[in-house]
Amino acid sequence: MSEKIADANFYGGTRQSAQFLTRDAGVLLRVQTLLRWLAVSGQSVTIFIVGFVLEYQMPLLSCIGLVLMSVAVNIGLWLYYPSNYRLSPKFAAAYLLYDLLQLTALLFMTGGLANPFIVMILAPVTVSATVLTARATLLLVGMSCAVISLLAYFHMPLPWKGEPPNFPEIYLLGVWAALMLGLAFISAYVWRISHEGRRMTAASTALQQVLAREHRLSALDGLAAAAAHQLGTPLGTIGLIAKELQSSPLVDSELAEDLQSLLTETKRCKEILSSLTTQSDQGDTIFSRMSLSALIQEAIDEAGGHEKQILVTIGPEDISEPYVIRQPEIIYGLGNLIENAAEFSTNAVAVTARIEAQSIEICVSDDGPGFAYDILPRLGEPWLTSRPALGDMTAQSGMGLGFFIAKTLLERTGGQVVATNKALPEKGAEIKVTWSRALLEAIPEA
Repeated sequence: MSEKIADANFYGGTRQSAQFLTRDAGVLLRVQTLLRWLAVSGQSVTIFIVGFVLEYQMPLLSCIGLVLMSVAVNIGLWLYYPSNYRLSPKFAAAYLLYDLLQLTALLFMTGGLANPFIVMILAPVTVSATVLTARATLLLVGMSCAVISLLAYFHMPLPWKGEPPNFPEIYLLGVWAALMLGLAFISAYVWRISHEGRRMTAASTALQQVLAREHRLSALDGLAAAAAHQLGTPLGTIGLIAKELQSSPLVDSELAEDLQSLLTETKRCKEILSSLTTQSDQGDTIFSRMSLSALIQEAIDEAGGHEKQILVTIGPEDISEPYVIRQPEIIYGLGNLIENAAEFSTNAVAVTARIEAQSIEICVSDDGPGFAYDILPRLGEPWLTSRPALGDMTAQSGMGLGFFIAKTLLERTGGQVVATNKALPEKGAEIKVTWSRALLEAIPEA
């Protein structure tokens, strides 16, 4: 199924739409404006304390003008756009770039690197690393590095009473180096953490969609029982009226035949509805209890669409084959593993079930090239794939969700999933799934 469970078509779109799940899509305008109001408040309080309370010498009018400019920009955006407007990544990057340049102008007029508030220049980059793309964040990091370097040489005197202090060049160089390292580390760390969080959220959403589809299919039996219950009353009323009309002396022979046909069909409908309710009561028990070989065969059928030979072995022979609970998670999970093995195998895929006194193990192996050694330690992470991306990025190139969803589904049933390569000189990959028999085995029928 070429990672059927995670196929982009399952979500009603192509791989591009699936990639949007992890692509940074900007940020709400109200969030950005709120952050700017906080910055404006902090800048205003600082200017008031330094200029009016401490009475330090500083270009008050120019600093106040820069703060008022940000106020005007915020008010303009508030009037022009609705509060729930979502900024595009480019717009959001330009928004943060303005904040960076406005802060740079304030720092230029208030001492440059000697100003203790120079650390606030990390704020726009941190916000970008949280919500924007890596490209936008790198742009802001580059701009921040440039303006920090310029502020080291070009700036107005530090606000002070009298002659401002003369800081040693080695101290200013240390401040410059600390800011550079802080920009690189904080932006990389925050972006990576945020990106991984979005990837896991998107993968979990895909998993929930898979389970929701299966639950909808499982609910059909309940819907049939409900329909049978609701239709029973009107059918009984129709039959009763038909009997009363049939006994009336005013009914001629032709109409009597029609009434008899109506009674016959009504009785037939009741029998059909009765069988539906009986099947819905008993069907779940019958359908959910199946032999281990039948479960494996259903998983192989789920992984249809390939031409490779599937070799099934169940052993040891001296232990009777158990009956297990039919769980859709196991069928989907094993089917995905079998399909992936068939895609990479050279000739055949082996599905081996080993039955122990306390456990049941199913191993899916192939004779292909095996897992790449750089991918093997990270197997189970979402959006991890060894398939080469095609030019049009269709679903055939794989979205890297298949093994993640299969592993998660199987672990939800209590299974332990271990993926390795075969021991040399054999070639190929093998994935072992182990359950406790108490979790997997069905209660025998009385």
